[in-house]
Amino acid sequence: MHGGTGLNSTLDDLAVTFYPTGKPSVVLSCEVAKTFSEKTTGLMYRLSLPMEKGMLFLFWFSWFRIFWMKNVSIPLDIIFINKEFKVVSITKTSADVGFFNKKFWACGFGKYVVECNSGFCKNHHISSGTNIMIQDIKRDTKKYS
Repeated sequence: MHGGTGLNSTLDDLAVTFYPTGKPSVVLSCEVAKTFSEKTTGLMYRLSLPMEKGMLFLFWFSWFRIFWMKNVSIPLDIIFINKEFKVVSITKTSADVGFFNKKFWACGFGKYVVECNSGFCKNHHISSGTNIMIQDIKRDTKKYS
């Protein structure tokens, strides 16, 4: 079990489905940051991210989360999600401008956090209050909603 989330720690990807009000749902295939090392590294040092992919961070409880965007060269939308599986806030980041020059921290309250390509939320009408569901891709079983 991972952090009381009910998820098996051997999972590689989970599907995060967003349900924007009055718009079609959209699915993002997310690599799961399971370990402390994976959570602290996140998308650092990656040069690109496919449009249909993201990274999902799972935490034990809802709390104010801070993400330092050091060495992240991909502009991102960072989506903070509460325990009721609703988007609480979205932070847009720019690409890292260097180790000492990067002054951007992404902050928000949530139990789950999704990092995806910048513009994903705008393009798919995702905003605060949007409902989500998280599913196990390999087993096609619903984990949360």
